[in-house]
Amino acid sequence: MKPESNFNSNPIAPKEMKELKRVYDQLCFFADKAQAVERLSEINETLAECHRPVTNSMRQRDFFLSSNRSTTEGEVTSLVSPSTQRRRQSLYEAEEQEKEMLQLQKEQVELQKILAEIRSRPTQHIRPQDTAAALKSLGKKATKKEVQDMMWEVDEKLDGVIDWDEFHLNFERNIRDKSGLEPAHFHHLIQFLIYDRDNNGMVSIDETMNMLYARVGREQMESTITKLFGGDDGAPIQEVGHQGGEIDFGRYWEVVVREQQKRFHESDLGKVLAEKKQKKNR
Repeated sequence: MKPESNFNSNPIAPKEMKELKRVYDQLCFFADKAQAVERLSEINETLAECHRPVTNSMRQRDFFLSSNRSTTEGEVTSLVSPSTQRRRQSLYEAEEQEKEMLQLQKEQVELQKILAEIRSRPTQHIRPQDTAAALKSLGKKATKKEVQDMMWEVDEKLDGVIDWDEFHLNFERNIRDKSGLEPAHFHHLIQFLIYDRDNNGMVSIDETMNMLYARVGREQMESTITKLFGGDDGAPIQEVGHQGGEIDFGRYWEVVVREQQKRFHESDLGKVLAEKKQKKNR
């Protein structure tokens, strides 16, 4: 099979295309990057929490050491006041924190080098293990066959991997599908990651509205938001979490699969098949 030519109508908006490319880059060699990305995120968070001007603690430490330089260790222990001992302990803890930060910064640089090497590989593509690892990171366990079926939906060249052209084409097909017939499990993963712009494994109302409005307009956007973030059967939106309300991949998957099945049953082909089934059961 060869990838089809680009669709002429309703091109993907530039903002959405940018996010689509971001997700593609994220999924390429995802399995190779996952551990390093997770550890780097932890390090960045720790450094952000611990960050403070090093010069202040260093200045306090140097002052303390210089003021006690002429005394012996035993004299320091016996002469210093409780407040000085507390300050000494505080300075010791500050020194240890600085050492830890330096070690984390060193590890941070090494992880960045690893990720840079992976991202600079001449051929970038998505493999079955990358799809499986991405699903796992979102809390969805998939069998080997389920992953293979998802890859098959996109792999037009049948070479076992997904390149940019195939990725782009699959996205276009699905956003234009009105019948529910287009294989869409891989697309559901892509769309969730597009919405999840801060990569926290959740999609919020704010993130979803931001991407949907330009593509489908206000009315359809509001309908989609209600289905995703409200209760079943169009119940009111429940604002749980940040940015107006958040859902995880499990909830998102449940809703979009159900809506796709509903579109199919409401399509002409779906109605014909339903009639045939009724006649057969009579």
